[in-house]
Amino acid sequence: MKKLCLEPRHLGLIAIFAVGLLLRTWGISWGLPVRTDLHPDEHDYVLTHALELSWSHRDPGFLNYPAFLMYLISLTFGALKHLGVLSGAEWQAYLIGRLWSALFAGATVFPVYKIAKELGGTVRSALLAALFMALFPLNVWEGHVAVTDPLMTFWTTMTLWASVRLVRTGTWRDYAFAGACLGLATGSKYTAAIVVVAVIAGAFASRRPLGATLQGLVIAGAISLACAFAVMPYSFLRFPDLLAAMKYESNHTTSHHFGFSLPASGWQYHRGIYQLVAMFPFCLGFALYAASIGGTLWVLVKFDRRKLPLFAFAAAFLFVLVRWYFVPIRYYMPLLVLGPLFTGLWIGALLDSQKFRCTGIALLIATLGYTSVFSAQTAARYAHETRDEAGHWLDKKMNPGGSLLVCGWSRYAALPQSPDEYKISGGKDDAPVRKLPGDAPYDLIEITSLHADRHFRQGEDGWINAYKRLRDPNGPFTRVAKFESHFINKRLYTKLDPMYAGYFVSPTLEFYRAKNPAHETNAPPAKP
Repeated sequence: MKKLCLEPRHLGLIAIFAVGLLLRTWGISWGLPVRTDLHPDEHDYVLTHALELSWSHRDPGFLNYPAFLMYLISLTFGALKHLGVLSGAEWQAYLIGRLWSALFAGATVFPVYKIAKELGGTVRSALLAALFMALFPLNVWEGHVAVTDPLMTFWTTMTLWASVRLVRTGTWRDYAFAGACLGLATGSKYTAAIVVVAVIAGAFASRRPLGATLQGLVIAGAISLACAFAVMPYSFLRFPDLLAAMKYESNHTTSHHFGFSLPASGWQYHRGIYQLVAMFPFCLGFALYAASIGGTLWVLVKFDRRKLPLFAFAAAFLFVLVRWYFVPIRYYMPLLVLGPLFTGLWIGALLDSQKFRCTGIALLIATLGYTSVFSAQTAARYAHETRDEAGHWLDKKMNPGGSLLVCGWSRYAALPQSPDEYKISGGKDDAPVRKLPGDAPYDLIEITSLHADRHFRQGEDGWINAYKRLRDPNGPFTRVAKFESHFINKRLYTKLDPMYAGYFVSPTLEFYRAKNPAHETNAPPAKP
């Protein structure tokens, strides 16, 4: 019997995976067990339906998202509850979903490593690509949330690896593997079907006889459909309902979403430009973004047919998504995986070159150093979620029966852990900000950047002036407390888009009260 012998490269890859998993699980229980509603997509579109699934009720009922992640959460939650590991409290299902996201997000380092090797990279280049993938900021953030994008990104990257393999091998087994990955990617999120162009490009780039290539693609297509059916059967069984859901999603992505759509007030808020000069620099961090540009140019200069599947996918993905006006940053994660990949290949090649080794070392230190700090500091926002910390502060500072006006949707704001003990008012928007009298009769008035920054992004003067009036230290209100996150170059990133200050995690929360309220209050004292 052969002993399992791990080579240094394997140990290095496992260590990189461990680092990535640590970043993605740091603060992963944010909001739990009380605030399960902090991320709208996690709560409304994944967990709500996952918790309704059972052996007798396997139809998720909601077809706008494929059911793969919902099934994973439901099966794991049910099994652990049956074994007595979990009590069965609903918040535990949220934690399970987030752990699945963290696992798949972290495991994306493995196909990135394999792609780098397939493209002719050395072990050092491939390990560097995997390391930059482990530190990829957007992937770290999304690994903290039970949404479909980390699962989709993993299987999309697996499909890219399989597609690059087709260029070299092209066996029936490779076509079957590519088809399985494609089916599981599509079962994770429908837009992953775009990666089919990589499979087709890899098949024809192999330069095998046309008949054999077409037969291979038929095999890949059949297995893709089988795997997709296995993880989202009701998307097939209720096909007319799926078409209706896809029509809704098509309108959803091309319509206006206040604060998350194009255009807005600024030269950068135009399709194509916004992605290149705002979204991608924030998602990757300035250093990794710059290195990704250099790496992409280097890969293009060294272009050969092995790289065709990657660029075919990138072109198709951008062609589809850049046409959308709705621009959530996580939608672009499968494409941005190419940034860490190309960066690792480029810097690895520089390190292997006698002439450019010093340049490679400098680039490695700068890119690795900055990205490590940026990823760590932005991941820390989950461990110190402002809505959690402000909620505990409210419990300590507010007296029973005290009044709190929440200027905005409660999901975007902090609430006391025991809200029934207080008089909490507000609505789903921040309309009260514009109507506040100078003697507003509330113990505390709360505003959140997830509402305020939308108006600054859109350049709405009436709203901007209303917020400035509330914040003016010489005005009728005084600030009692402020909760915000901090990370490197935050001011620069928010100049690209104000929403980046608290993009669905740790929004800036401010608490005010009138200096001369209409009635006597028992509000907490203002900070000096």
